[in-house]
This record gives sequence, C-alpha cells and structure tokens, in this order.
Amino acid sequence: MIGLATVLAVVGMLSVWANRLLFNPENWSRTSTQLLSNPAIRSATANYLVDQLYANVDVSALIRSGLPPQLQGLASPAAGALRNLAVQGTEEALKRPRVQSLWAKANRAADQVFIDVVNGGRGPVGIKQGVVTLDLGAIVDSTAARLGLPANLGAKLPPSIAQLTVLRSDQLSAVQDAGNAVRHLALWLTILVPILYGVAIFLARGRRRRTLMTVGTTIVLAGLVGIAGRSVLENRIVDSLVSDASLRPAAQATVAISTEMLATIAGAFILVGAVLVAAAWFAGPNRVAISCRRALAPFLRDHPAATFAIAAAAMLLVFIWNPIPATGTPVGIIVFLTLALLGTETLRRQTRAEFPDARSGATAAALRARLHAARSRRAGPHPRTSSADGSSDQPVVDQLERLAALRDARSITGEEYETAKRHLLDATGPGTGFGPTGPGTGVVPTGPGTGVGPTGPGTGANR
Repeated sequence: MIGLATVLAVVGMLSVWANRLLFNPENWSRTSTQLLSNPAIRSATANYLVDQLYANVDVSALIRSGLPPQLQGLASPAAGALRNLAVQGTEEALKRPRVQSLWAKANRAADQVFIDVVNGGRGPVGIKQGVVTLDLGAIVDSTAARLGLPANLGAKLPPSIAQLTVLRSDQLSAVQDAGNAVRHLALWLTILVPILYGVAIFLARGRRRRTLMTVGTTIVLAGLVGIAGRSVLENRIVDSLVSDASLRPAAQATVAISTEMLATIAGAFILVGAVLVAAAWFAGPNRVAISCRRALAPFLRDHPAATFAIAAAAMLLVFIWNPIPATGTPVGIIVFLTLALLGTETLRRQTRAEFPDARSGATAAALRARLHAARSRRAGPHPRTSSADGSSDQPVVDQLERLAALRDARSITGEEYETAKRHLLDATGPGTGFGPTGPGTGVVPTGPGTGVGPTGPGTGANR
C-alpha cells in the first residue's frame, strides 16, 4: 500500500504542477512575466519582434518618406543601422512596466481562453472559432512608438505574427481530454494518497512507528524523484526543441522558470516527509529521544492546556512562514493544524505511559550529576579524606543518594544509574575508602579475621 501510494504521489505531483500552471490564469500570467524578466528570454524576444518587423514592414521606405530628396539615399543604410538600435530599444521597452503589463494581460487572456476550451468551448472560444492566440501586436506598436516609427505597425504585421496561435480547433478534443484528466488527477490523487498512507499506518498494529518512518522516507523519496524528473525534463525538452546554440540559454531559462513550481511542490514533499521521519524517531527507543521524552513528561502531563497552546502557536508560526503552498490555503491550514494537535496528544499519552512517576526537575538533576562526574573525571584522581567518625565523604554519599532516588523514580534508567555511579566512584581515585582508614589507606581485600574498622597504618577496610 505504501509503494502504491508513493507511485501515485509522483503522478499526483506532476498533475498538481500542470493544474496550477495551466488552469490558473494568475499563475500563468505571473510565470509569463517572470519569463519576460529573464535577460536571455527578453533578448530572444526582442530579436524576434525586430526580425518580424523588418521582414513584414519596409522600414527603409518609411525612413525615405520622411527625408528630403537629397538625403533619401541614406534611407537604406539608416534602416540597417537602426536594426541594432531597434533590438536594444525593444529590450528596454520590454523592461518597462507598461509593456510587461500588456504581456501579462495577453497571457492571462490566452490562458483563460485555453481554460474555456477545456471546459467545452464556452465564452470567447466560440467567437474565436476554437483558436487560442497570444496578441503581440500591442507590444510591437509600443516598441515602434519608442523608435519614432508609426504607432500602428502592429496592424501591418501578418496575423500569424501579430497573433501567435497557441491552439487550433483541430486540437480541441485532445486538449479537452488531457486537460480534464490533469484536473481530475490533481484533485483525486491529492485526496487518495494521504488516505492510503493513513490506512497503511492504521493497519500496522504493533509497528506503527516504523511504518510512519517508512512513510516519511518514501515521501522524501517521491520529492527527490520530482526534482530529478525536473532536471531530466529540462534537458530533454531543450535538446528536442532547440537546435540553434544561440537560443539554448533562452530555452533553458524558459523551461527552468516554467518548472519552478514543480520544484516547489517536490520541496514540499521532502519537507513533509522529513517531519514524519523526525516524529517517528522522536517516538522511538533512541537514547536521546527517551531522555527528551522523559524531560517533557511532567510538563505534558501536568499542563495539557499549555501544551496544546504551544503546539498551536508553533503551527501559527509555520503558517506565517508558509514554507509550502499547502500551508497557505484554508484546507491545508485545517489539515496541518489537526495533525499537529493529534500528534501532540499522542505524545502526551506515550510519555504518560512511559514515565508515570516522572518529576519536574529530575532530568535536570540527573544532568547536573553527569556533568559533575564528567568534570571530576577530567580533573583526574585526587586524594580524599574520611571523617573522624568513620563515615565516608559526605558529598559523594549525597550524590549517590540522589542518583538512587532518580533511578527509583524512573527518571533515569538502571544503566544510566550504574554509569553515573561508576563515573562518580572512579573520580574519587585510588587510595580512598568508605570506611575509617588512616591517611593514605584504601579499600583493599584483607585476610581472614579482619573487619571494618581502624586496622593500623597502611591497612584498609575489609570489602
């Protein structure tokens, strides 16, 4: 089930990308404006417009008509010299907000007509007889006006140039079928894939944490496949469509900008998968994870309202950050907030079952004991003295008692208790004891008949 859901996730990723790009006029217009803002694409567009202008309009005759008779022989050289200036002027014109606004409106209108085609030929499609076009005539007129040429040059261009045909009527049926398939896949796979993952986790009784880890890993894998697919798509499209090396930079920039949304969706998969993997790790038997859960257990148990408030505040910060498209939509906000609160309650139940007697501050005390033992170990062995009444060093005894209390309260494990005790005792160094001894004595085994007590110089307490 997880494998099937992962395959469908990759298909759904591509479908969502195509749906957001092709069936949203605002996204299409925004992407088209980003294309025009790219220097390589803008240069190629300027050269195309000027080439079409010179191919369909006698610029030399227009210049000649404005010159006195004695200078009309300069019309042809002037037209040639004006060509380079026209390209530069067109590039500058394409940078202007007014021209980019015209470009955005033209692309928005073209995409809306495309959507109407997919919806069955309603609206402007009937008037245009099923032909989707992109109007470049207005941009040509604006460029000509900046060059001092007549402002109605766009009307003199052939329809095939001024009105770029995006879609013809004989392609309507295939486009309608493909468009509807993309939209339906984007909708249903967005619903089906999470359900399949959820059912897989629900059915994995006894190994749900590992299943959650697997689900997160496969979601990350699906995101990586999407990023790799984008790279392959860029190379194959450019290689198949462009043979002129001078146009490759513009083609590569076009494909990169057009698939930028696909990279964003793939990145969202990787981020969500990484969060699931981290959640599964935190709930697992790792020593660091256990220590963190033990430290959180008293607060999660004693302050449920504050716990859920903190979780909600953390999700609010995520929604403000908006790292993926889904966190900026109402449905995504509801889904992610619900999952966060559900995960918080699951963590509360797990820590309450694992550490029912955990006390606030116990973990901090254990940490202080470990740090003290580590500092003592780094300081090296040093002599210790015993009290006059035969009792051992009181600081060591106090620390051992605290460690034992933490172990009895299940704030630390038995292994952690033994490790800390060993470090603490090792830090006392040789030559010390926990019985009354003389100066320089230690804890050593003695012969038969000896006991605990003063045994004279150089002897030790019976162990």
